[in-house]
Amino acid sequence: MRNPWKKALAMLVAGVAVLAVDPGAARAADTTDNPIVGLAPTAGGDGYWQVTSRGAVYSYGKAQYKGGAGALALKGSIVGMARSAGSSGYWLVGADGGVFAYGDAGFYGSASKLQLRQPVVGMAATPTGRGYWLVAADGGIFAYGDAGFFGSAGSLRLNQPVVGMAATPTGRGYWLVAADGGIFAYGDAGFFGSAGSLRLNQPVVGMAATPTGRGYWLVAADGGIFAYGDAGFFGSAGNLKLNQPVVGMARTASGRGYWMVAADGGIFAYGDAAFHGRVTYTRPAAPTGYRYVLPAGAAKSSLTAAHHDYAALDIAVPVGTPYYAITAGTVTRLAPGGGCGLGIVLQGYDGVQYTYCHGSSQGVATGARVAPGQQLGLSGNTGHSSGPHLHLQIRYPGVLRCPQPFVSALAAGRSTPDVRGLPTTGCSYRS
Repeated sequence: MRNPWKKALAMLVAGVAVLAVDPGAARAADTTDNPIVGLAPTAGGDGYWQVTSRGAVYSYGKAQYKGGAGALALKGSIVGMARSAGSSGYWLVGADGGVFAYGDAGFYGSASKLQLRQPVVGMAATPTGRGYWLVAADGGIFAYGDAGFFGSAGSLRLNQPVVGMAATPTGRGYWLVAADGGIFAYGDAGFFGSAGSLRLNQPVVGMAATPTGRGYWLVAADGGIFAYGDAGFFGSAGNLKLNQPVVGMARTASGRGYWMVAADGGIFAYGDAAFHGRVTYTRPAAPTGYRYVLPAGAAKSSLTAAHHDYAALDIAVPVGTPYYAITAGTVTRLAPGGGCGLGIVLQGYDGVQYTYCHGSSQGVATGARVAPGQQLGLSGNTGHSSGPHLHLQIRYPGVLRCPQPFVSALAAGRSTPDVRGLPTTGCSYRS
């Protein structure tokens, strides 16, 4: 395995690493009240697009705006994007597997009508632009158009969920990356190393492959970069104090640079990657703070129990128990059924996503802005449920975290730990 830290030191000593953060507004400042979830560059690297969790798209440099999903009633939050082969279009993908095509990007199918075991977390386009892959958190792969299926991690017992993917230059293979830095290579994708054995400060959130396909980069939520194979190290944000976590990365056409994008829209450009502008995520003015998710005194005995196979919390309560918004935010999805049953996804203004499952009724609409402690619905036993309970997931940034210490502190009226720093392991029977 190549040592990314050794490479980092060598490059920094040589003075090659270049950081380009927003040097000033090149045009009237763009703002959004939804966090940024992805970035895609043009083929030549002379521009890029940014996309929010609500599907709004912002274009910079020579990237052309072709439309967005910001005005649509989405079933699932947008989790990523990919550009078309000619840079005259792009796709957006939602957590429910929905695909939205704009410009010259063709629509070849989606997973939105499937009962997914885990949400979709990313996508990659084929070199021809006539197909694409979607990847779910459990490592499941969904191939459409001329995208071939070369294998998946859906049947594996993962230590951490898959958070992204990258395709090989030939389109005959792909890599998947997990939050712990583990790499899964399929088809003609080679294995060049992983961060799976490292003790990470923050989880890995994405990856990009080199133009040759003989290497790749991984990026962590704190802006740390891990380079393998023929991927060069050009700098990282690992030593910076970030306002919001990094959520993804993309490489330049030459492979001699890359961009990272943070949830607040911040762009970090290294090597021959140029800064073309950015959108700024500003949280809407709303009540702050956190509230217990159930009526006072309800189900406190099960708040420290381990979940069965991934980071989450099941709270045993009778059908019809009111449940509440844990913090202020926007309702981005109402789950109509499937494994979650009648569920609600709340995108908190703290940048964290909260998912409630197995309800008997939903009391809010998609797009509703809610305050801490506002009732969202009633608990139940719908979906894949073994008995009446409220299921709660916390994702940041896109990675499942253990709700137990946070919810227990809320129920007891104690000071809560930073929700963004909750552990990702240690709260399920598998970890």
